[in-house]
Amino acid sequence: MHQAVSGAGPDQWDHQGEIRELLEYREFAEGQDELLRFLGSRVRNFRVSRRELFDRAVVWLIDNKVVLPGITVLERLVRDVRTDELDAINVLLTERTPVELRRELLETLEVPNGRRVSTLEWMRTTVTDVSRTGQGKALERVEAVWALGGGAVDTLGVAPVKLAELAAYGMSAKAPKIKQLEAMRRSATLLATVRHLEGASVDDALLLFDVLMATRLLSRAARAGREQKLQSLPRLRKAAADLAAAVAVVYATPLEAEKGPTRAADLVGRIEQVISKERLTAALDLIAELVPGEEDDDDLEWRAELIARFKTVRPFIDSLAQVIPWGCTPAATPIVKAVKDLPTLLARGKYAGVEHMREHDGLVSGSWRRLVYHNPNLPDGSLDRAAYTFCLLEALHAALRRRDVYAIGADRWGDPRGKLIPQPVWQVHRDSVLTALGLEMDPTRHLQDLAEDGGSPRSVDTGCYAASSTLSVVCCS
Repeated sequence: MHQAVSGAGPDQWDHQGEIRELLEYREFAEGQDELLRFLGSRVRNFRVSRRELFDRAVVWLIDNKVVLPGITVLERLVRDVRTDELDAINVLLTERTPVELRRELLETLEVPNGRRVSTLEWMRTTVTDVSRTGQGKALERVEAVWALGGGAVDTLGVAPVKLAELAAYGMSAKAPKIKQLEAMRRSATLLATVRHLEGASVDDALLLFDVLMATRLLSRAARAGREQKLQSLPRLRKAAADLAAAVAVVYATPLEAEKGPTRAADLVGRIEQVISKERLTAALDLIAELVPGEEDDDDLEWRAELIARFKTVRPFIDSLAQVIPWGCTPAATPIVKAVKDLPTLLARGKYAGVEHMREHDGLVSGSWRRLVYHNPNLPDGSLDRAAYTFCLLEALHAALRRRDVYAIGADRWGDPRGKLIPQPVWQVHRDSVLTALGLEMDPTRHLQDLAEDGGSPRSVDTGCYAASSTLSVVCCS
């Protein structure tokens, strides 16, 4: 219902008042404070444009039986509420950001010596080079972003969606454009952007690690292992034939002869008439080298090939272990602990021995045990550092894909349970969110309304302002 236009006679005013009383509508002034609270809660908790907020205001007025004001009045009110709420968010974030951090954030808009772009532009540029150099640069980016300390700022009073809205602008706008923003909004935008980059940079680094492991290391090593298997088949077949000939002699020799039981020396002599001792020894050594033992598995060949690529991963091992904010489930705790201890072990160089990783011995299984503990080119008791490193990286890569290991604060590679709303956050935003959604804390009545409507929430008609305007004109004419 619209308020009557200026110039209307007494009869029209009386007529409108009677209609308002009959339909139990309230004057706009009576419902204005409630509308302001509703609009403010929508702005604080949702990413909403002025047009969307205007449509929501119209729907709220109709639902709550409040007479619609003039369209310019409502438009101005919506604009002011949205501006005031966004300004309040900027002020809150700025006040909670330490002065030193504000200065450092502002410095990210400058272009350092030796670079062609600003620090902010460098931090928000994803590294796509799938190589050891690219992985190192991605981890360097993570370290630089986290060194700012934006994640330590208390933003509990700001809804995550509003931080994401500020970060979206900070991720797309050019540095000079951000520099021209009003001081409060600039600080809030930079803070939200850096907090977003803390998760995004970790996601990018771990995605690069996943691709590097899967395509450049594991798959290539597996392919080389298969090729080595094929190349070794002729040698293995020849060794098997020699052993088969020796075994045939054994089975053809009777255990009892005319002169008594067959002696071992006579049996060895008969075998050497068929195959020399040197060939038989060489065949046994080849079988021991190529055929998996009791503790080995079918992965021996490609894992041995993987070790030869140690130079690819060694440059970024320290950063991978120390820069990424690792988290894990209880079952994966040994993996994370071993990865964090790996830089210390590698720093020992050739003096690294088995005793330095006994705590993590349970992670070395299958064919890795032979490769880690029994390298024939190393003295007894020595540890093959390259083999142990890849043993941990393979376990880490598999655990990351299972989400048993994750990065704290990341999105794609983060804790799946981290998407749940923490109780402290819900306690802060509960009343505002319920107001914005038009819901009560007790869902009983809402569920009853849904049941009466056939189980479907009532649709929102964004053109209801025009429809209600027409109805008001008809009723008041």
